[in-house]
Amino acid sequence: MEVFFEQEALKAFIEGLGIWGPLVFFLLQVLQAIIAPIPGNLFTIVGGILFGLWPGFVLSYLGNLVGSLIGFTLVRKAGQPVLKKLIKPERFEKWMNIIGSDSANARTKILLILVVTLPFLPSDLMCLLVGLTKISYKAFIPIIIICRPWGQLAAALLGASSFALPLEVLIPVVIAVLAICVLAIRFAPQIEQFTFNTVNKMLSFFSKEKAS
Repeated sequence: MEVFFEQEALKAFIEGLGIWGPLVFFLLQVLQAIIAPIPGNLFTIVGGILFGLWPGFVLSYLGNLVGSLIGFTLVRKAGQPVLKKLIKPERFEKWMNIIGSDSANARTKILLILVVTLPFLPSDLMCLLVGLTKISYKAFIPIIIICRPWGQLAAALLGASSFALPLEVLIPVVIAVLAICVLAIRFAPQIEQFTFNTVNKMLSFFSKEKAS
């Protein structure tokens, strides 16, 4: 159990894997950005624990960038068939209704920026969905480069700082995080509906501001 609670022991364990430890972690980040079975920020917290703040952040950030670009390109080339294998039909329809399949206007770009930047929103999903729109690589790439790192930096910091806590504080924190994860899975549809409504209201606000 020492390896899970002492930073140096955990680092030694990962370093014992040689190049494969960071490489496998990087590839997992790429993969989760495409198929999104687990929220990317959870992976990034693990990266902060395993590799420290900056290595964990850089591996997560680059993995997410590569995965987002691959996912965007797959959808751009293959279209809806590949997306419908990755996303439930009702979820696909819900988000495409707000995005608009033919849109490359400021409203869609604002939506992409908001979802990629703000925590707890389906950023990996959004990077896939906008592959169906007319947003160009010239617009997409700068948005993910600029907006992707902030949530991941916070997650890596959380993971890296966890070992600075005494064990009697760390254990309740870990239990609390696990409880939040369980609740997030249990109430995932309600959380997604709430975030969907929030984004819709924000977009309506921006549209009114622009019109005025």
